[in-house]
Amino acid sequence: MKRNELRLGNYVIAVDNVFAEVLRIDTSKITMLNYPFTDIIPFSQPADVLKPIPITKEWLVTEFGFNDNGDGYYQHPDYNFFLYHIEEDEYFECYKQVPANDDTGDFKPLQHVHKLQNLFYELFDEELEGKF
Repeated sequence: MKRNELRLGNYVIAVDNVFAEVLRIDTSKITMLNYPFTDIIPFSQPADVLKPIPITKEWLVTEFGFNDNGDGYYQHPDYNFFLYHIEEDEYFECYKQVPANDDTGDFKPLQHVHKLQNLFYELFDEELEGKF
């Protein structure tokens, strides 16, 4: 991964396939904690050894609290912010409806949890955090 695509609080896959939350971003390393927080000792690794976490139903519903509206649609409980799972291409189409009753919106394909977190922050000025 590239250091410039990460923000504090992003979830990534560290070496040994460990889920981790970004705590600090330096020029030569990323400092993280294991996620869920089973070990509270921070560790550091270079950004180029980190991998993105693919968005899955489990991440959306279990970790981030999205509602599963069926047929591949997921909605954030507090915002008109939706994801639609495009199974054949293995990504989620993300959109925000403005106003709430309008069928139009801005669409953006997403595949990775950290990109979803970054977009959510950009749109709502609020962190998209896991439940742990």
